[in-house]
Formats: sequence, structure tokens, C-alpha cells
Amino acid sequence: FTGGAYFSINYKGFEVATYLYTSLGNKIFNFSKWYSDFYPSFAGAQISNRVKNSWLPGSPGDGTPIFESYSGFSSNSQSVSWYVEDGSYLRMQNLAINYNLPVNILKPIGIKRAKIGVSTNNVFTLTGYKGLDPGVGGAVDTNFGIDIGNYPVTRSYLLNVSVGF
Repeated sequence: FTGGAYFSINYKGFEVATYLYTSLGNKIFNFSKWYSDFYPSFAGAQISNRVKNSWLPGSPGDGTPIFESYSGFSSNSQSVSWYVEDGSYLRMQNLAINYNLPVNILKPIGIKRAKIGVSTNNVFTLTGYKGLDPGVGGAVDTNFGIDIGNYPVTRSYLLNVSVGF
């Protein structure tokens, strides 16, 4: 399920508006864990804390695949359910605060309306997902639901001025 909600409040010339987006029930194949956790696959890389408790005979660990440098049926090089995570999240996509200047101030200078404001995008994300971004950006058309470690959406800020004559 994906959905969104838009909320706005107006009071004495001020406007506060926000847009929330949610994605619920989806699963993400967090392939970036393979790059970050299994250093034997990459000579010279540092070991991750998650892998220190990987499966060993007599020590089942936390479900992390066995930590080996060769490709076996149950080793870290196989696509197993350990990489699959809950991708549900709630994100505040936008928050805007605007002020409409009073008409009695604008009318003498020939302006019908004027608004100034600030807004920000990608305000926060609530999720249990351990990857970079539960929105899984990048080549989503061909890798739908597969996180290969693309950079998450960055936060941006905007100052706006709107004038109507």
C-alpha cells in the first residue's frame, strides 16, 4: 500500500502546509549489505559488526549467512532471505511556511497579492529499514525493490516570493 496525505493550516495570513507519503507492506532486497558486510569478497575491506556474529557450526548467530570467502550453497555469496527487509516507511516529503502580505499594504503600490515563504523537502523518514533509503532510488524500473546502495534523496531548502499584479 502506498498513499499520501496533504495538510494545511491558515491563520492571519500565515500558511503552514505539509505532505506525508507512506509505503506499507513492501519488502526490499538490501543488496548493499553484501557490499558493506562481507569483506572476504573484497580483499582489503574492513569487517562489519553484523558479520562478527555470522553463522558458524555450533554457533547459529543472528541469522547472518556464513562468513566465507568462497562461493558455496549457504555462504555470503548466495541470495538468501537474510537480505530481505521490511521496506515500510513514512516520509514527510515537504513542509512549507508562507506569509501572505496584507492587501492594504500592497494596494497603494499596485500589487494585488504577495506571498513570501520557506519550504523544505525530504524533512524526515520513519522506518526500520537498515539500508540508506527505503524509497530505493536509482534504476527502479529494472531493479524494483532491490537496494544496490544508491544515494538517498537529499534534503533541499527553498525561499520563495510570489507576486501578483
